[in-house]
Amino acid sequence: MNHFQQIYATEAATYHRLVAAEDTRGELAAELSRVAAAATSIVDIGTGTGRIAIPLCQAGMKVHGIDAAPAMLKVAAEQLDSCDGDWKLSVGDARDLPVSDGWGDVAIAGWVYGHFTEWWPETWQAELDQALAEMDRVVRSGGVEVVIDTLGTATTEPAAPTPGLAAYHDRLEAMGFARTVLRTDYRFDSVAESIELLDWFFGLGEWGRQHNEALVPEFTGWWERTR
Repeated sequence: MNHFQQIYATEAATYHRLVAAEDTRGELAAELSRVAAAATSIVDIGTGTGRIAIPLCQAGMKVHGIDAAPAMLKVAAEQLDSCDGDWKLSVGDARDLPVSDGWGDVAIAGWVYGHFTEWWPETWQAELDQALAEMDRVVRSGGVEVVIDTLGTATTEPAAPTPGLAAYHDRLEAMGFARTVLRTDYRFDSVAESIELLDWFFGLGEWGRQHNEALVPEFTGWWERTR
């Protein structure tokens, strides 16, 4: 079990603290609102602690969130409990989704497929192709498919943080996904919190130490195509 798998399996509450500080400019939220305005049902692949599922459920969408880590889904369920909308959470793999054919108007895979490049460095292309085939399967014809992934944290220019992620982003675009760059800065309650959480997850607490700021720049890629 690697660093991120360990976090997802055992430290979901701390992870939720981290992502709750993200997207201070609201650019990601705006893209989610745009998608929600034209759809009624969403498959949230790698739902984690619910950062995508929660606002879409609150917007009235029918949400089915899938994640491989039960600990993450436990936190997501606690967050979604106050949502009056129709939601369901399931344990599952992005390459074998427990969702019926054509169920969703939209499927979003947020910060999921990029892990393939680290977890299966020899076969990540095949793993990605299988995951995208599953995304195709669960989205209705004419629906929307979205992949969200990092373009760098604690940096002033958007770019894939590793060569593997750059190759993954290129593969998405070769398969018809169009990229939009979003600014998704973190705003923590204190410099100390920024150092703590960014060190813990990314090993990037040095930004806070050097800049003495609770605001940490981040870029995120939004890749979208029509089914």
